[in-house]
Amino acid sequence: MIRLLYLSLIFFILCVDKCSSSSCKSIVCPKQSGKQISCDLCHTCLNNGSRFCYTSDHKNCQCATVVPPTCGFGASNYTFCHLLDDVRLPPPEIIVHDEHSVSAVVPRFFQEAPFDSIKPSFLYLLALFSKNGSECNSFGHIEAYHRNQDKCLLRIRVQMPKIDYTGTDNYYYDDRSPLESQFSKDLFGTAENVTFWNEVTIRRDEKLQNSSLAFATVLKSDRVDYVL
Repeated sequence: MIRLLYLSLIFFILCVDKCSSSSCKSIVCPKQSGKQISCDLCHTCLNNGSRFCYTSDHKNCQCATVVPPTCGFGASNYTFCHLLDDVRLPPPEIIVHDEHSVSAVVPRFFQEAPFDSIKPSFLYLLALFSKNGSECNSFGHIEAYHRNQDKCLLRIRVQMPKIDYTGTDNYYYDDRSPLESQFSKDLFGTAENVTFWNEVTIRRDEKLQNSSLAFATVLKSDRVDYVL
């Protein structure tokens, strides 16, 4: 019986992921009433202006604009998913300086709708390439990870002006300079190409009567292939 419930939950989450970027949380709530839809059609909630799809049986789902504040108490277990499939993260722009270096520029999407209202955090620029002749080592603010037998992944944290600033000064000035990360081509060894993309975390906290429910979803941009 426990295995059956586990497989049902996995099926529900897979159905959500087919149609949307989402973060799912389980919580006890009073029995909810409302129109039910098939869980594999939960993306239709966004068409009605609802950012949440939730279920108690993993077969029939309902839409909601917020998690009901009465949740946290009750006799029914519900799984709520925060849906973001209509939110697109713009890809980085690749700039070639010379035969020795290349830059990836992250667009300032976080200052534009809808991102300026959905609390983006932890913005990263990523680069994936074959390890041919590359040592694939971390250094400075560049994190390096080995992927499979032949790939290297570089990850760089990109600070978002006014969002990531944690100083105590009352005055903060954004000079609007490009969010540019420059790479020496030596980093990529003899790889023939490198793939760049962005990732950012979208967080939403739902306030309940005596607690809160936090959702976190990682959004990714399309990948940009650059021939070295």
